[in-house]
Amino acid sequence: MIGNDGKPVSKEALRQHIAAYNGQSRGSKEFAAIPRALVTILDGLKPGKTGYVKCLDGQVQLSRRKDNSVSAG
Repeated sequence: MIGNDGKPVSKEALRQHIAAYNGQSRGSKEFAAIPRALVTILDGLKPGKTGYVKCLDGQVQLSRRKDNSVSAG
């Protein structure tokens, strides 16, 4: 995953982006800081499905829960 600054994102930064995705409205400043590619991936996840994102220090498993939030494993 490449961040808005053009550099690879770490696992911790990815988890912070996912927390902002789950907790902030789409018009907020925090939501605007999430990389657009990550928003596209997260929007495409169907409930109960799993996806993977490669980060600077490894791979992170993403899952959409039944309550429509996203968890990072």
